[in-house]
Amino acid sequence: MEKGKQGFVLRAALTALLLLGAVANATPSTKTGSNGATLDFVASPYADFLFYLLHRDNANFPDLRASVPLDGVKELNTGMFLPAYVMASDVRSYDDLYKLAYTYDDSTVLVDTLRQGEPRFHAFMSYWQQHVEPVEQATIAAWKAEEAKSHNVERLEQLTRMRFPYASVKVAVIALGPLGKNMENPPIMFATMKDADLSAVVGYEGTHMMMNGHDGGWKKRKNATRAIDAISTRGGTSYDIEEALCLLMQSKLPTSYGDGHEVAASDAGDTPRRVLLRAMERDWNRYRADASMNAADFAIDETIRTFGAGNVADTTH
Repeated sequence: MEKGKQGFVLRAALTALLLLGAVANATPSTKTGSNGATLDFVASPYADFLFYLLHRDNANFPDLRASVPLDGVKELNTGMFLPAYVMASDVRSYDDLYKLAYTYDDSTVLVDTLRQGEPRFHAFMSYWQQHVEPVEQATIAAWKAEEAKSHNVERLEQLTRMRFPYASVKVAVIALGPLGKNMENPPIMFATMKDADLSAVVGYEGTHMMMNGHDGGWKKRKNATRAIDAISTRGGTSYDIEEALCLLMQSKLPTSYGDGHEVAASDAGDTPRRVLLRAMERDWNRYRADASMNAADFAIDETIRTFGAGNVADTTH
């Protein structure tokens, strides 16, 4: 997510955790070595309900609207991170949702919507237990088996030549909703039913976490400022550099096991980010052959090569 939004999310999440008495869980366990990380898979009916209540996300369950009608309840364009706070705070009751909503600046409209939704929650819970929970738990079971065999974070460390900043991280499986981001305090990766497999989730979200690690992040690395300045002259941002690398690792980690097919990373639109992503795909073998370079330095170097003085990036393809 964008840095400004991320800062807001983290501050609000910490406030929510304090309100729920979960301070002990708000400080992530950091790592001192490179041995991967423990993945803790979680799901929540409260997070799913919020996606449905606030944003009407039910594409994977088209009969939900008939089973749990929300007539008279307006959709909102706010509260998009509230389901994430639910996962971070380990919400166990509907009353906890109100405590989270009060951390928002615009809490009045959120609280009012939660009150309208509360009489519908019992019907939703029945539907969730019958239809949604089995899908989420089947996904979790499959991903646990995949993780036991593949050790995704450890493989990502090897692929990026970077240290994963946490000893453990939650993987929140959400059947309802488009959220596919991450939170870093406490560390959580959010995955939806649209995600192809666990390795793609870890490749994308894990790389974001590595790029913004406890040492101050990739922007403090050598030539990072030069790279940011170069892509800025073509209408890009520092986030485009980070996002392009994360999209690349989303593609490369699944194929690093030797039993998958190469799938090109993708990003919509003719943008500097897409141009940089294509350049990194093109020069992937160069990166792999240079053991002195890690993935952050590769992204920085490719940005300078692609957008630096004398190079005119072609954004038409």
